[in-house]
Amino acid sequence: MSARLAAAGDPAALLKAALARAPQPGGKAFARVLRGLSDLVLANAALRERLAEQVQLSSSLEMAADLQQSLQPQCTAGHQPIWGVNLPARKLSGDFFDFYRLDEARIAFALGDVSGKGLNAALLMAKTISLFRCLGKRIDAPGELLEAINAELFETATRGMFVTMVAGHYWLANGKVCLANAGHQPPLLRRRDRSYASFEAAVPPLGMLPQNRPPEEHIDLDGGELYVFSDGLTEYRYESGEELGVEGLILLIESLAEAPLAQRLEALLATLDQDGGWEARDDLTVLAIDDAWVSAEAGVEAPALRQEAP
Repeated sequence: MSARLAAAGDPAALLKAALARAPQPGGKAFARVLRGLSDLVLANAALRERLAEQVQLSSSLEMAADLQQSLQPQCTAGHQPIWGVNLPARKLSGDFFDFYRLDEARIAFALGDVSGKGLNAALLMAKTISLFRCLGKRIDAPGELLEAINAELFETATRGMFVTMVAGHYWLANGKVCLANAGHQPPLLRRRDRSYASFEAAVPPLGMLPQNRPPEEHIDLDGGELYVFSDGLTEYRYESGEELGVEGLILLIESLAEAPLAQRLEALLATLDQDGGWEARDDLTVLAIDDAWVSAEAGVEAPALRQEAP
């Protein structure tokens, strides 16, 4: 009976009609039992309805998560000098990364973090990564590209939502990178001598101001590596409350430096959780460029591949 009621538009009306057709022996005791059974049937019907809604929502979230994954690079790990990984804290992620070949000489890349959680953040993430793909193929300068994305987000973003984002170009032939940073975590350059440099954002996140063009940084990787990551990574915590922080991230990078790039990034996230003592409070996303990969694949020393800066 409760299954029939759960499928009905008005379960109370259906139950009332059924009881009206049933034999009525009479008596207060019988009436009390009947009311109790009626309440139980209606409660079961409501429970079934909520369960059906949750199953449908879970299915929708699974589809949305699959769609999110399809928006990120679909290529084979290890076949290029750039790679990224994303580990959502929940079903849907507000973080994203992307990269693609602009031409034979350059790879475009980006990593971003949408404010907030849930479906709204996931939708804004999908819009931002789509804008990066679309506008990035006709706007050549990373700073100008982020300015154009900002204009679109400022017009349409609601509830005070915004996006921190790094976008750039990597030149395969000479190891140069040009990047722009809008309110995002400072990317890390790991030089060949194992020293590090970072690149702070000079403008606020995208979607907050009508005009917002970040300056461009020109970086010579020179056989080193560039790491771009979301704040969920550096804010990852031990149970004691201790944060990983940038220093902790550098220690992890150094401990995994000999592994191939894709394996290195996967192992980085796996290492954090190997003792079960860490707690992910936010999405974890990291993208890296390994400039030494180019010379290793070509079988020559890095200086032989270096050319003048673009």
